[in-house]
Amino acid sequence: MGPRCGRPRGRSHRTPDRAPPRLAFHRRHTACRRRVDVLVARSPTRELVAASPRLRTLIVPFAGVRQEVRDLLEQFPQVQLRTVHHSAGPTAELAVALVLAAARAIVPADQGMRTGDWTARYVPPNPTMILGEHPALVIGYGEVGRRIARALNGLGMRVHVVRSTEQSGVDGDIRIHPRSELPQLVSQARVVALAIPGSPATDGLFGAGLIAQLPEPSVLVNVARATVVDERALYERLRAGGVAAGLDVWWEEARSADAVTGVTASTYPFHELPNVVLSPHRGGAFSLREVRDLRLEHVEAILRELAQAE
Repeated sequence: MGPRCGRPRGRSHRTPDRAPPRLAFHRRHTACRRRVDVLVARSPTRELVAASPRLRTLIVPFAGVRQEVRDLLEQFPQVQLRTVHHSAGPTAELAVALVLAAARAIVPADQGMRTGDWTARYVPPNPTMILGEHPALVIGYGEVGRRIARALNGLGMRVHVVRSTEQSGVDGDIRIHPRSELPQLVSQARVVALAIPGSPATDGLFGAGLIAQLPEPSVLVNVARATVVDERALYERLRAGGVAAGLDVWWEEARSADAVTGVTASTYPFHELPNVVLSPHRGGAFSLREVRDLRLEHVEAILRELAQAE
């Protein structure tokens, strides 16, 4: 059955004295689009946004928003952009898993055990390290970054974070620094976790200069966007040894479930490096039913809020 156009159903969307806003999902037919207040779409076209003079809110049902969508909305200043952060928890969980897997060389040890080789117990793979009492740096302090920071703090690390502003301060045991302090912070960190949104402002943020500052031993984890990191400089630094990495985002990725094999993630052979843990962009665990349900709950919460504000 095709999607319907109209008001959100169910008591959870209604208040006694107010009519809830009309909404449409991105596959609604044109007649519906002309009379909606709220549009739910990941990558709406200009035609879709312009179709309803009543449109006041665009809900992108993801945490990240593509730059072309942000550029489009500059033409429609009356339309408020809302996103959902349903995947923040799963993404942070994977980030911490990558930290631990890379720091303790879990993948090489696992591969050895599968052939009866116990070498990793007596000759630790390079690098192998402990984390407690060492500094950690989280770049990005939004929904994902805060969770990563708290988890690393729980492991006994001294956690520092850098936000997109020049703000400094403290958040409990976590110290907040301005971006200008990145080189010094990176040079002292045992763990660097990238959780900053991808945008033109953050492209290349973690460039060759900062990569060269990574101490030995240390771990770099990226659950942000591949474009935040200098691809070549990272590969060369990891190939030199002494630094490990856990990467969940790539410069080339599979775009659909129908084309998942034969996709080269990078121009450089990261897959040949034993000190890299590779993950196929599954931080948000999008294919899990539990996460899909979380997404709907977050969208529903926004719709309730909009209905109550009418």
